[in-house]
Amino acid sequence: MKDTISHLHILCKDWLRELEFYKTEIPIFKKRLEEVASKNTAKEIKVEVSHFENKFYIINNHLDELLHDIKLKEESLIQNAITQPKYINVKMIDADDEIEELMEFTAADFKSTKKEFYQFLAKYL
Repeated sequence: MKDTISHLHILCKDWLRELEFYKTEIPIFKKRLEEVASKNTAKEIKVEVSHFENKFYIINNHLDELLHDIKLKEESLIQNAITQPKYINVKMIDADDEIEELMEFTAADFKSTKKEFYQFLAKYL
């Protein structure tokens, strides 16, 4: 589906804000996880702590990659706007369905991980 440069630019800005928000929450989760790990030394808890450490690491890397891809997309849109200023509001660019799907997956994964983590915290704190 075709879209305008200006609309796609706004989408990129929204996605970047959303990803930056997720990135700010990861250190908070890690700090809480350290609290649980320091207060509980049982093997089953260590396994769960390890699970969340790995999950947060994977999510953080995924967020970095997605941020990079969206910034590249945004730079491309800006270059298009500079070279074709008369067409900023004309639907002429293909919408990036792949990034949109990745954003939906990322949001769902982050939400489910956060819920699972809060349940873990409620159980052990």
